[in-house]
Amino acid sequence: MKHFSILIFIFSVAAFSQQQQFSGVIVADSISFTQVNIVNLNKELGTVNNKKGEFVIDAEVGDEIVFSSVQYEPYQITVTKENIKTNNVIYLFPLVNELEEVKISNIDLTGNLVEDAATIETKPFLNSTSFGFPSVEPMSVEDRRLYTASTGGVFTIIDILSGRMAMLKRMKAISEFEALIARAQALVSREYITEDLKIPKEYVDDFFYFCAEQEGFKKFMKTADELEMIEFLTEKRKAYAIFKEWE
Repeated sequence: MKHFSILIFIFSVAAFSQQQQFSGVIVADSISFTQVNIVNLNKELGTVNNKKGEFVIDAEVGDEIVFSSVQYEPYQITVTKENIKTNNVIYLFPLVNELEEVKISNIDLTGNLVEDAATIETKPFLNSTSFGFPSVEPMSVEDRRLYTASTGGVFTIIDILSGRMAMLKRMKAISEFEALIARAQALVSREYITEDLKIPKEYVDDFFYFCAEQEGFKKFMKTADELEMIEFLTEKRKAYAIFKEWE
C-alpha cells in the first residue's frame, strides 16, 4: 500500500508538471493575417499564434514570455499562477514608425530626369572609408539600444537596477534567434515544407521554431546549405509530428 501511494504521488507530480502551459488569445488589428512570435526566454521555446490569435506554450511560474512581430510593439510578461490557470488575453498595439522630417526644396523641376539631374547640385557621399578609417558595419536596433544603456554613466546604474538592461539583452537574444530562423527559412521553399514534408501551411513557422530548439542548431546554421537543410528538416519531421501528437 505504501509503494502504491508513492507511485500515485509520482504520477501526480509528473502529470502536473506536464500540464503547466501558458495559453490565451492575442487581440490586435489584423491578427487573423499575422503570426506573432511567442518565445519563452527561460526555456528557450518558441511558437506562433493561429488565425484566431490563439496560442499555447509550455511555461512555469516565473518564466518570461515575449510577444514580438514586425507589425506590433513587443510585449513581455512574467508568468504567474493565475496565468497558468486561466486563458489569458494579450493586447498588442501597432508599431508606429516615425518618419524623418521632409524638407521641400526651392529648386524648380521640369519633370525631365536628365535635365533636372544636371541642374541639381549634389554633395559627395562621405563615410568612414573616405577619411582612411576602416569600414564599420551598422549596428542593429537591439545593439544600439544595448550600447546606449551600457554607456550612459549614472543612467547605466538605473537601467541595471530597473531591470531594463536585462530586458534589452533578452530582446537582443530574441532578435538573433529570429534572424537564425529567418536564415533557415530562406534556404528552403515553403512549398517543400507543405507539399513534401506534409506540414500544414499554418504550422510552417512553428515547425521551424521546433527545429531551432534542437541541440546544435545554431552551430549547424553557420555552414548549412540548401541540401543540408532539407536533410535536417526531413529528419526532424517525424519528431515534430510526434510532438504535435499527429502520430
